[in-house]
Amino acid sequence: MTTSCTTLFDKAHGYRGPIIVTIETEDGSVPEFPFLIKSAYSESCGHSSCGIDFGYKYFKTAYANEPITFPRERLDLLQPNAYASIEFTVTHPNYHHRGFPRGFAPTDADDPIHVTFTVKPFTEQMNKVAGWAEQGKVMMQNAAPDSNEHFNGKMQLWQERFNLGKTIKRHITVIKTFYLPHFSKRMQQRVIEKYQPIFRAWYYGVPETDCWDMVDCRKQILKPREAEYEGL
Repeated sequence: MTTSCTTLFDKAHGYRGPIIVTIETEDGSVPEFPFLIKSAYSESCGHSSCGIDFGYKYFKTAYANEPITFPRERLDLLQPNAYASIEFTVTHPNYHHRGFPRGFAPTDADDPIHVTFTVKPFTEQMNKVAGWAEQGKVMMQNAAPDSNEHFNGKMQLWQERFNLGKTIKRHITVIKTFYLPHFSKRMQQRVIEKYQPIFRAWYYGVPETDCWDMVDCRKQILKPREAEYEGL
């Protein structure tokens, strides 16, 4: 058994991949536009080793349920046969932008690694934060006006509505500055035409949260949004 493991490690010495990535959607839908997938090896400690540099940086696009292959590459590890932490960041206008870190052991070139990542609709993330705000509102309604419970509920309502506005604005910025530049001008225009009205509705759907911190937020919570929608 020791001999077979040693043989495998010798063949794979420091290499990872190929890695075949498939993106699935939690709601089972297949969106019109592809996902942008960024890979990056990051320093990590474990199995008696730490990475000494960053690498394995690739950008690839793939549609839902369609496997995409990331290449085989030798990583700069102190211990070539230790697990390597590679994160795949998945971006799409209609889905929550997030990273999926995974640890990869050495494998042979003819033994590709298959991984599947499931992404959630961005509206689900919006609803989660909005739900926390609603909890604060309910706390206020069920408490006496001058009680600590009423104050705590009000703070939670304001904070989470503020966070909801930040979440929406950050998503729009990520799509504009990170997702779109990886596509042709024609594809960019198609994405903009579809999502511009959707993003605008999301942005103005939380009008009282243009404030940048809680101090200002408490003053502006009931005012119309002052920052104009910049768009894609």
